Amino acid sequence: MENNKESVARLFEKAKTDMAADMQSRGIGAIIWDNATAGFQNLPEVTVTCGDNREKTEVRQVMGLYRYEGTLYLIEEDVAPVNFNDFWNPDTEAAPTVVTLSEDIAIKDLGNPTTQKGYTTQGSLEEWTAIADCYFQALAQD
Repeated sequence: MENNKESVARLFEKAKTDMAADMQSRGIGAIIWDNATAGFQNLPEVTVTCGDNREKTEVRQVMGLYRYEGTLYLIEEDVAPVNFNDFWNPDTEAAPTVVTLSEDIAIKDLGNPTTQKGYTTQGSLEEWTAIADCYFQALAQD
């Protein structure tokens, strides 16, 4: 019989896989939001283990999700080489709250998340649940 911890871990991975599948079905390679204007009920944050020897943890705000080669990555605000303002033209467009990128554009603009700082798959079930809620709220604003 599967113990509760294994069951929760399995459900957690299924939830992330389902969210990645939802993004794929919508043609979204990445979704990026402006935390300052999004008005989310929960602040999208993740606790990451970092440092050379993985000796410290930091809480980082999440500014979006990036689906890359079947894996869903959180985009860490002010760490990932992503600037929300690069995805719209302030001279001709009103400032968006949410930007979605197709898979091709996401790969072109965001690159390989496994070779850059600021992308993570870390986080607790509770953190990912809050981020999933932000994802669906962001879709409603897009």
